[in-house]
Amino acid sequence: MDQSDEILRSLDNSGLRKGHIKTMVIAGMGFFTDAYLLFVLTVAMPILASPAGFNLNVTASGYTVLLGYRVPTLSVVEGAITSAALFGAFVGAFIFGNISDRLGRKAVYGIELGIIIAFTIISAFSVNSTMLVISRFILGIGVGGDYPLSSTIMSEYSSSKHRGKLVGMVFAMQGFGLLAGALVGLVSIYTIPLSYSWRFMLGFGAVPALYVVYLRRKMLETPRFSLQVRGNAEYASKATKTIVGGDAAEIAGTVNTVSKKTDYPKMIRKYLTFILGTSLTWFIFDMAFYGTTLNNSFILNNIGYGTTGPLKTAVMNTAIGDTILAAAFAVPGYFIAVATVDIVGRKTLQWLGFLVMAVSYLVLGIFYSTLEDDVSLFIAVFGISYLFGNMGPNTTTFILPTELFPTEIRATAHGIASSVAKLGAGIFTFLFLILGYVLGQAGEFELLAFFSTLGAVITMLTIRETKGLPLELTSLEPSKGIIGFDPYEDYTNR
Repeated sequence: MDQSDEILRSLDNSGLRKGHIKTMVIAGMGFFTDAYLLFVLTVAMPILASPAGFNLNVTASGYTVLLGYRVPTLSVVEGAITSAALFGAFVGAFIFGNISDRLGRKAVYGIELGIIIAFTIISAFSVNSTMLVISRFILGIGVGGDYPLSSTIMSEYSSSKHRGKLVGMVFAMQGFGLLAGALVGLVSIYTIPLSYSWRFMLGFGAVPALYVVYLRRKMLETPRFSLQVRGNAEYASKATKTIVGGDAAEIAGTVNTVSKKTDYPKMIRKYLTFILGTSLTWFIFDMAFYGTTLNNSFILNNIGYGTTGPLKTAVMNTAIGDTILAAAFAVPGYFIAVATVDIVGRKTLQWLGFLVMAVSYLVLGIFYSTLEDDVSLFIAVFGISYLFGNMGPNTTTFILPTELFPTEIRATAHGIASSVAKLGAGIFTFLFLILGYVLGQAGEFELLAFFSTLGAVITMLTIRETKGLPLELTSLEPSKGIIGFDPYEDYTNR
């Protein structure tokens, strides 16, 4: 066994250590912030549309021709505000993913959080909707960068047995961010005049990011990148010791100077099956998840929840509805995934989650006219799509790109998948109100049912199970086989 194998074995067999938990918190607080910033708009948007915000009901009155349809200008402006950060994430995920494969994870980790902090504060001081859209687009570049960086770093530091749980816990912080957005919205609406409450909601997102930005800049390069790309065994040994302590292989004074120069186009072609599989399934999921979640206030209003009474009461009701959805369905879904992903497996959770989402959306579409008269039943069916979406594809689409690709293109491939996903999220979020106007709410849910079914099919055809295996096995090229693949045997005989 050479020195590289000793270091990797130390990581893979380390179990769950304090160093893993510390890394998870540092990475996860970024996702808490990301989710908070994206989803707090659900509560803030009704205020922005009112005289207490930008008075969009007046300034964006009339109609606009879009995609050949005459739609309310208000829907176009609100769609631009809610989707701006997602389009920014589309740009940021690919850029930061590729840079971190070229320069190293440490070189850029924390910079993306700095972008988020700066433009979160700027967005809170927006003087009009245009400034808000631009600042949130740039903020979104940082959000997008967090996806490939945090997931890859956590994956490359994890043990084989607990990797799914640890990467899943990083992503599960999104659930708390979503819940925090609703709760901060409730508190600010209750205690602060509406003309300032929306600014407080947006600006508060900088607080959790400030907590960890320094810690991110101090983190060491991951052992796998140091070994397999830079060829530096001594540094890899040092980084491993910060995580696993005394069980780390001691490689003192020894440096392997062999370093890889990656042929990115060749590697992308080689792993094209996995790139298509991870990108398309994540694209489909994010269309449904962000399209509905960022428009919860409109969905709830359309079924008569939160529409009566003065503006403050209506906004409070919407915030309460968001809190119920997050606490009862979204957050439990994330942690069911964390508890089961290393037992049930990523592939099973993903296709199962997609299928339950499809059934939920189909029920909402077919029986919409009946369900809109029964708020509790509507929220229950809609909540089931939340629950299974989060315990399935919302978590697994984040984990799988960290496992299906080798170290030299891991962040790039994750960046491609998350970038494509955020493009889908941005498009559907922007079009959600417009499609509702064209197709009706029932038609939108039926469309989502079709795409969710497609997500399950693509998962079955393109994704390989990765639970419990070292990254060097899970990232074998797709040509080695997907259906009936035996990684242990293949790895031994290759």
